[in-house]
Amino acid sequence: MDGAPEGSVGADGRVAGSYLHGMFRDDAFRAAWLAGFGTPSRGGYEAGVDATLDALARHLESHLDVAALIAAAR
Repeated sequence: MDGAPEGSVGADGRVAGSYLHGMFRDDAFRAAWLAGFGTPSRGGYEAGVDATLDALARHLESHLDVAALIAAAR
């Protein structure tokens, strides 16, 4: 970037936009951004992603024949 601010915020501060991919992955940035709304951050990004993927894997394993899917993929 050329040093100019990125994104945009509405005049009343209620709407903001950005095109930065992955911006909310940074735990410190996300916590600071949420603090502006009086909302605490709920933990680390990586831990949240891991927990969500683990829950999805458990769900799929309980509802699908994963072994048959893997065999079909081979």
